Amino acid sequence: MITESGDDLVTTANPLSISVASFSDFSAIEPAWWRLLNDQQTLDYRGGLDELRGQMNADRVTRFLESRIRQGRLIIARIEGELVGICTISPDGFLLDSPVTVWEIADVWVEPHARRKGVATAMIKQCEHECQMRDASEVRLSVYAMNEAALGLYRSLGYDINSYSLKKNLNPTG
Repeated sequence: MITESGDDLVTTANPLSISVASFSDFSAIEPAWWRLLNDQQTLDYRGGLDELRGQMNADRVTRFLESRIRQGRLIIARIEGELVGICTISPDGFLLDSPVTVWEIADVWVEPHARRKGVATAMIKQCEHECQMRDASEVRLSVYAMNEAALGLYRSLGYDINSYSLKKNLNPTG
């Protein structure tokens, strides 16, 4: 195609696709999940990676991911077929019957080489849609206070601070 000025107009299809994960995606999701957990270690250290990747935890991760996939609660992003992002949704677990139905978005993670390309934004919007389809009237998410890039993204998408999570080390010498 040629523009009025005579220049070639180059068009490209958007290579980003967002979808609810299926079991056929599991072999790509599981290693991405471990990379997510590795990245979280810089913000919330829970032990050495060798300890965390023990067989008991590997089985837990597998069961967790299978459960999320079975329930349609794991969202994935692909660029040109490569899995580049994952996140999950779940009801917030409020015990009492309430006119406000809250769902939570969690575990938003994008491969480093795919960051700042709209992947997280697209996944969050898909999560919001999936939550609405499940009758959510509100959606919430948690973010580490030191994760300024994520905080900026979530604020740009209309999220406001709702609560603070505080921590205290009960074993300061160990």
